[in-house]
Amino acid sequence: MRILCATDLLSKTDAAIGRAGILSDHLGADLTLLHVVVPGESQMALEQTLQHASYEMQSRARPPLWRAERSPSVAVHTGIAASIILDAAARSDVRLLVLGPHRRRPLHDALEGTIAEKALAARSCPVLVVRNEARDPYRRVLLALDASDASASALRAAESLVLTPEMSATVVHAHRPPYEGMLYSADVAPETVGRYAENWKRDANQAVRELLNLESDDASRYAIHIEQKPAAPGILQAIEHFSPDLLVMGTRGGGRLRRALVGSVANRVLHETDCDVLIVPEGSVGRTRSKVEFGGRRSPRGIEAGKLDATN
Repeated sequence: MRILCATDLLSKTDAAIGRAGILSDHLGADLTLLHVVVPGESQMALEQTLQHASYEMQSRARPPLWRAERSPSVAVHTGIAASIILDAAARSDVRLLVLGPHRRRPLHDALEGTIAEKALAARSCPVLVVRNEARDPYRRVLLALDASDASASALRAAESLVLTPEMSATVVHAHRPPYEGMLYSADVAPETVGRYAENWKRDANQAVRELLNLESDDASRYAIHIEQKPAAPGILQAIEHFSPDLLVMGTRGGGRLRRALVGSVANRVLHETDCDVLIVPEGSVGRTRSKVEFGGRRSPRGIEAGKLDATN
């Protein structure tokens, strides 16, 4: 197994390097620390920058700055950062890309997209964005799930990459009950609307439990929390309530134009929360064990009406 941690050598990415080391020890994974130097105005300036970057990278990979047991490999390349990072992840069969927080540049980001967004669009592996100092393994993990294949991928990634038996794990499902606003506008009695919302909450809880039973290796470990709000505000509300060390969520991906026009739950949550975030592109972590049926319910793959699924 391989982990790739890309760093710009600024202090804001030191936490990402530390977290990558902890995960390398936990997973027994090979870790590469990668820095990309943008070509300068002259060859002499480029050579000096490369020498300095190589020295800084080697220092970060040795004690006392390096605290993990497994030693990482170090790579320094020249070129366009996003292209080199994505190419390195694809060529090395990387299972996890670890990044530090992004420096916001609104116009540039709108036109070009961030490295995290480009990595998620490529769908080659999950992306972990680290904001907080890493000294110990994660303890409180919040998973934002629905009944989609993207959430099934997120659940599998969490269990294979970060969750241990000692960790507290909670699932939040955030969604406003459908037609609730129409009921209020139609002057339906408040107690009737209340019963409708409670029934919807019960059904949502059952749908999440079905996902866990089909996709998890230990469904009983998860507490379930239902937020009756639109997805992004509901997830952010749950983060405020539970104060997790790590949020895990899936994404179906999509191009930058689609995100600019209709937005992205994962993109909004990533930029508005202060905790670490693991975002898992749909299909990037093996094959899900179940599939979504009509109506949003899930069933085991390979069994449909008593017959073997031809896609198996």
